Amino acid sequence: MKTIGIFFTLCFFIAASAIPSTGEKDILLKVITPEIAWADSNIKTKIKQEFSRQKNIRLFFDENRSLHDPEFPQDFYNTDSLINYGKEIGRRYIMIVEITSERLEKRKSFHIPLIFHKYQAYGVIEGELRILDVDRGKLLTAEEIKVEKKGPRILQATMDDDINDPDIHITAPQKIRFFNELEDQLVKYLKKKSRVYLGMR
Repeated sequence: MKTIGIFFTLCFFIAASAIPSTGEKDILLKVITPEIAWADSNIKTKIKQEFSRQKNIRLFFDENRSLHDPEFPQDFYNTDSLINYGKEIGRRYIMIVEITSERLEKRKSFHIPLIFHKYQAYGVIEGELRILDVDRGKLLTAEEIKVEKKGPRILQATMDDDINDPDIHITAPQKIRFFNELEDQLVKYLKKKSRVYLGMR
């Protein structure tokens, strides 16, 4: 009986050690976005709102650092510099979201020569996600980001098939609404991608 008791005790400790820690994780977030002609990017705000719902996550933003903290490394592709920076400011993880392109594309989906042409609008966001574990001194991931969203279909009943025809453009208010939804999609994508590295539930 004593041997069986020891066996079950060992099993319990092994199982417990396999369960990820639920303690709070400090994450320094750096978001880099390009300028957009029709609106300001809301990706940073949306990430904050979505990730802050996680009970075991505490987000810190680079621009909110104290005057005594060092500046974020200019070369954020240098893992050693980032790890040293994270240790100096006392953060467990560093998460960098670099958006290189947030654009609207018009792709021809169907046409009948000399009669009409059908275009499909697509919203596209591209960039890179990098996550570093400061305590372990390790780059956990560096992967491309790409999300797409279909916009309205546009018919052009002209013979010249001009993709720059103003009649087939999406209006500025439509673009703002459309890219707001696309950014929501991006944040959900980022949350799904980073969950395994940050121990989010």
